[in-house]
Amino acid sequence: MQGQIVKPTPVDVRVLWPGEAADFTPWLSENLDWLEPLGIGPLELVETEARLPGIGRSLDILAQTADGHRVAIENQYATVDHDHLTRGLAYAVGHQATALVVIAEHHRPEFVAVADYLNQASEALGHEDGIAVFLVGLSVDGIGESFVPRFEVLSRPNEWIAAARRTEQGFLGSVEAFLEACDDEMVEPWQRVLDDWRQRPGGSIGTQAKKSVALYLRDPSAGDGRRAILALYVTGEVTVYRGYLVDSGLFGEEPAELDALIHELFPHARWGEKRYYLTDDQSTPETLARFADEVQRRIDQRLRDS
Repeated sequence: MQGQIVKPTPVDVRVLWPGEAADFTPWLSENLDWLEPLGIGPLELVETEARLPGIGRSLDILAQTADGHRVAIENQYATVDHDHLTRGLAYAVGHQATALVVIAEHHRPEFVAVADYLNQASEALGHEDGIAVFLVGLSVDGIGESFVPRFEVLSRPNEWIAAARRTEQGFLGSVEAFLEACDDEMVEPWQRVLDDWRQRPGGSIGTQAKKSVALYLRDPSAGDGRRAILALYVTGEVTVYRGYLVDSGLFGEEPAELDALIHELFPHARWGEKRYYLTDDQSTPETLARFADEVQRRIDQRLRDS
């Protein structure tokens, strides 16, 4: 046998991160891959200290899954209290998140029971309408001069785990793989859309779940400098990220102008119950280009005004 077998020593989390807000939250926002084994799947940072209009406090981290679903993350040292749990739920609703992750050193049994109840309700409502709750215990082990963060899940929904596994198993590695998976009649129009997007200043393409790619435009006001606009599916369907555009303020405080544009360009769209996303199966490359042109025009105008 080579090497030594050593026993880790429990370490106070404050030795590694002296402050929750100043140290732990910034670290976690840059290392969201540490949460993947919890069953959430790959996460992408949307924003830290995410505020909602009219609310004085902010959500620690707002992230999104590979298929574009938002995840609210609330952190607390010591034992989680009623304030953090209820506030986290309020932020999850306000940010149209489908999951809430509450990370703390300790979780009381009554909060675990509440989370289990909410997860049963989430599974009954479905992935799109329910809010999945992940209660995560935080601890740190020391091995010599190194530290090992530990994240232990105390409550999570069974259906979310299954969905995350399905996504991971089918995750695409390239745009080319997406085109290869497309229905035959969609290869040519989606190739045109992707070619157009590559030529747009600030346009970028991200592979998502097995059957879709996301289309982004550069927007300095977004958390990571880009904003998800559309998603293309191998079947020919398109998701319009209405909620992201409403949040951006590009169409003003009220979504009337945005909705008028959507109704004009996507008259056959199916609107989700939360109206955060909408799906259309009769879009054309020309329709999507017109929509992208208008969003880009508003981004450029805001940059000129600022």
